[in-house]
Amino acid sequence: MSDAELPLIATADEHLLDDALRWCAAVGVIPEVAADLTSARRSWRRAPLVIVGEDLAERMAQAEMPRRDHVLLVTDDASKWWSTAVRLGAGGVFVRAEEERILEALASALDGRGEACLVSVVGGSGGVGASTLAASTALTAGRRRLRSLLFDADPLGGGLDLVLGSERAEGVRWRDLDSTRGRLSAGSLSDVLPVHSGVATLSWDRTSEASLPDSVPSVLTAAVRGFDLVVADVPRHLDAHGVDILGRSVLTVLVVAEEICALGAARHVLSRLEACTASIAVVSVSRSRGIGTTAVADALGHPVHTRHRFDRRIRGSVDRGHGPGMSRSARRTSAALLDVLGLAT
Repeated sequence: MSDAELPLIATADEHLLDDALRWCAAVGVIPEVAADLTSARRSWRRAPLVIVGEDLAERMAQAEMPRRDHVLLVTDDASKWWSTAVRLGAGGVFVRAEEERILEALASALDGRGEACLVSVVGGSGGVGASTLAASTALTAGRRRLRSLLFDADPLGGGLDLVLGSERAEGVRWRDLDSTRGRLSAGSLSDVLPVHSGVATLSWDRTSEASLPDSVPSVLTAAVRGFDLVVADVPRHLDAHGVDILGRSVLTVLVVAEEICALGAARHVLSRLEACTASIAVVSVSRSRGIGTTAVADALGHPVHTRHRFDRRIRGSVDRGHGPGMSRSARRTSAALLDVLGLAT
């Protein structure tokens, strides 16, 4: 962020200034400070966000400052300041004790982008290729010039970085984010993740026990603000983190093999998904002499959005560190999913 894009804190209250500096540090920025109306006016237009203390709010409202977005009026008693906030053009009145709400507003304004499409991919049974499809979807999005992130939410899945072939790429893993507290900015997250073949990955290392940390909600919030597409590999045995990810997803992809036993397992998984997410797309995976898409759709009560042709060469490609990107069938299926999301070429 350049000097011309520093957020502005407009207050002469030392206690509020201390709080505001701490909030800005929590989202990874160093602000400009104005202790009077004249200083605040100089930076009012160019700052991406302005925090206005109650000590200056009334004078700034009387000065008829130009209207702008992302103005936060911070006070100890919100009920007394709504009229001033309206005249000032503030987007809201924030009580100093509401730190989570303030940090959310700061992150939203400073990230400077809307939320990405969050897509969850869940296997209806084991070994159906859900992780591979997740990786392929992120790769296909990268070819469409979209900033994509592979979000590994399956501690027992072996690691999406291995699927993608990015295990040697430098960057942070889940272990490094285990102690993250407070709000994580989108910029700070995207800057430190490993990138391979144009795709960022948040996965596991092989040096410690894999488990999702308590920081998952904060990390996911930063992820959807820092990328155009986030593809999450979610285990079918849903925990609290999985339920949260599914609830925030614009689309949940259920990958089902065209086999009787796999279909039986997928029915149980689907019942859990329907309790967590509203939009479900079924992808069936072809099998030699399998039951076909009609049987899958009838048994699940969901139409098959896309039929994925099984490619036996993918496993060898992944084992050699090349990832699934060379598979035409994987690219076709991934493209169909991106098309339904409106993420065109």
